[in-house]
Amino acid sequence: MMFTRTLLAAALLLAAPALAAAPGKPAAKPAAAVDWTGRIALTPAGGLLIGNPNARVKLVEFGSLTCPHCRHFHETGLPVVKARYIASGAVSYEYRAFSLNGIDLMAGHLLYCQTPAAAWAFVNKAYLRQDQLVAPFMQIGEADRAAVQALPDDQQGPRMATLGKLPEFSGLPLAQYQACLAARPAMDRLMAIRTDAVQTHGLTGTPSFLINGKMQTDVFDWAALEPILAAAVKSAGTPPVARPTAPRRTK
Repeated sequence: MMFTRTLLAAALLLAAPALAAAPGKPAAKPAAAVDWTGRIALTPAGGLLIGNPNARVKLVEFGSLTCPHCRHFHETGLPVVKARYIASGAVSYEYRAFSLNGIDLMAGHLLYCQTPAAAWAFVNKAYLRQDQLVAPFMQIGEADRAAVQALPDDQQGPRMATLGKLPEFSGLPLAQYQACLAARPAMDRLMAIRTDAVQTHGLTGTPSFLINGKMQTDVFDWAALEPILAAAVKSAGTPPVARPTAPRRTK
């Protein structure tokens, strides 16, 4: 029996290098980790979720497209969140468009008539070129404003958006833009986000953040959010990095 075991062990040792060197059979490479920053989806709450939907830590931002502080977070904080936490699947990030004013409300409609990825690209464009989004509305004269107010309610928003050059800023084909701005479900979603933020979570300013459903009081920038988010991730532990699974072969 000892001789048989020794012979078997020797055969295995000899076979290993031969198999490794066999042509046409390269060693299997380890599966690459998933980068979750490329996953963007619309949530039931009307937000845009980036990352692992099953992440143990869920970060939600209530942000206004016209808010300078929100723009600052997107320039300074969000890139760090994406690289440090979202990419690995440890944290998911959801953007909910909070309407502070009419510009927010009109621009917010455009998030719901495009693919989630295109909608997120529009959010990025709005923050990157926030001055270009806001300035045309500020330049609308009193006579034009009075004329808009004389219109039926359902025509005021589209007319004001046209005067504010929102169609040009959006980059959408005119027909798609007009259908988007007239869509009632988009208005309902935006108003539901606002109501939930204020009445349920006690929002007092933008940006505001939820971590696992809890409003972070007096946290309006990355400097204040960073240590809280890091502590939440540490407390939750590091989740396994999800990898795509290959289908099983049937014999």
